[in-house]
Amino acid sequence: MKRVALLLALAGLIVFGPALAFAQDQTPTDGDRLPKVVLVGDSIRLSYAEAVGKHLAGKAVIVSPKANGGDSSNVLTHLDGWVIREQPDIVHFNCGIHDTKKFTETGRFQVSPQQYETNLRAIVTRIRDETGALVVFATTTPILNDRAGNARKGRDYVLLGESVAQYNTIATRVMSDLKVPINDLHATLAKPESPLTTESLIGDDGVHLAPKGRELLGTQVAAFISRHLSQ
Repeated sequence: MKRVALLLALAGLIVFGPALAFAQDQTPTDGDRLPKVVLVGDSIRLSYAEAVGKHLAGKAVIVSPKANGGDSSNVLTHLDGWVIREQPDIVHFNCGIHDTKKFTETGRFQVSPQQYETNLRAIVTRIRDETGALVVFATTTPILNDRAGNARKGRDYVLLGESVAQYNTIATRVMSDLKVPINDLHATLAKPESPLTTESLIGDDGVHLAPKGRELLGTQVAAFISRHLSQ
């Protein structure tokens, strides 16, 4: 086990519990520990977490749970293991895509708009009450309806761009009310400030990020966190 741990450390990755910490070149130079940042979210977060770790190497320890965060109810359920026990300095979190799964038979969402708002408020409150972390929220990324529909034919639910817009509106209102900084990832992909287009940043399934999208969001998330590290 010691040999495995040594090899992992030499590779720049430290695995512990249910989380993966990106710890490349993380040795403090001023005698103080590096700030710890926890990333929580669904598969979108999983796809940009490694890029965030690389961009913030030497500035922060990035902890990203290996599990897909799923919807807001699931994040709330796992908050102890994913966030509270880590006692981080910053928590960058998102939940939304899974919440917006709309079931074709009933027309209901996986998590109702009302419950989504309740869950978001509870997540922020618990993190603030049980850690000293600064909480920041990332908006849910766009859905390309045609691609998403084709990729999910035969399933009992649909993912729609308009549902994401509805839930982002709820989240933005909640975070503004709670004075939580918002990292608008949706706007970054919907209106990229580059020659790239939304279609080139999102993959063939209309939901997950293409390689260029992963790097773009990794860069943005790292920059957003870096601006808040002093707090």
